[in-house]
Amino acid sequence: MVTATNQISHIVHLPQEKRTSTLADSGAERIRTLVSLSQAGDTDAFGEIIALFEKRLLHFVLRMTRQVQDAEDITQETFVKAWKNLQRFRSEHAFSTWLFTIARRTALNHLRAAKPTQELEEHVDPVCETAADHSEQREQVESIWNVAKRLKPAQYEALWLRYGEGFNIVETATIMRTNAIRVRVLLHRARKRMAELLVKKEFQTGEFI
Repeated sequence: MVTATNQISHIVHLPQEKRTSTLADSGAERIRTLVSLSQAGDTDAFGEIIALFEKRLLHFVLRMTRQVQDAEDITQETFVKAWKNLQRFRSEHAFSTWLFTIARRTALNHLRAAKPTQELEEHVDPVCETAADHSEQREQVESIWNVAKRLKPAQYEALWLRYGEGFNIVETATIMRTNAIRVRVLLHRARKRMAELLVKKEFQTGEFI
């Protein structure tokens, strides 16, 4: 039996989604090269950037909008904004952080426009999707993220950026437009709440999922 305690220990190292093209595969140096070429007007280089990040951004935005068409439109708009503002990007920062920040801001603007009378955080009821290699691992990851859907939106977002996307604390804070201390608080509260939810699930079923 996989206990809730074991699952909580595991959540600190939640498996990241497997991606066809990742920063690890392409190399940070390759990303810097592509960005430099794009800043010089090379559209082919920017096309490579789109290929590297499109799936990740789409999944991230989809968790915020819950609408595939909206997520696709926002992802496309994100790349358009990135292309128009490439000269503002500074190489001392991670390009992925900059890009995800644009995507998040664009998605939040969309949500504000769609439902201006509601509190922003109430919009974000993220969709859980995973792409693990093996069925057992896939089920485990899906189980964890399905439980995580019950977290407060900001807690879920911090958890996903940190463990789903692999951003560090500072990068997560930058994307969420907050500070590292708040991110740490959100992650602490998220893990604590996850522990409570997983214990409850284990008590109800006799095992975790």
